[in-house]
Amino acid sequence: MLPKVNRLSSDSDFKRVFKSGRTLENQFFRIKFSKNQKGVNRFGFVVNNKMSKKAVVRNNIKRRLRSICRPLTGSKDNSFDMVVWPKTSSIRLKYIDFSNNLQDLIDKS
Repeated sequence: MLPKVNRLSSDSDFKRVFKSGRTLENQFFRIKFSKNQKGVNRFGFVVNNKMSKKAVVRNNIKRRLRSICRPLTGSKDNSFDMVVWPKTSSIRLKYIDFSNNLQDLIDKS
């Protein structure tokens, strides 16, 4: 689980990122990000019900996203709010490929 300080939790935080953020994507993920003044990176995840009809698969994807983003939560000079949502093609990826594709996209931001 991500620490509470590193989570986008309110609807207004998500709306701000969607409204003023920049978008990057690859074949497996889409991220939207914008700078914040908090001094830490904060993450939000959007996993829709179309990804799978089984809640187990959806929860597994969320767990993977949290574990990949956890090391990126430290304080930085440039701190960002990021919303990450996986595409349906990411369901079949092994963990290492899932991690590498998301990490590459985050590094570009």
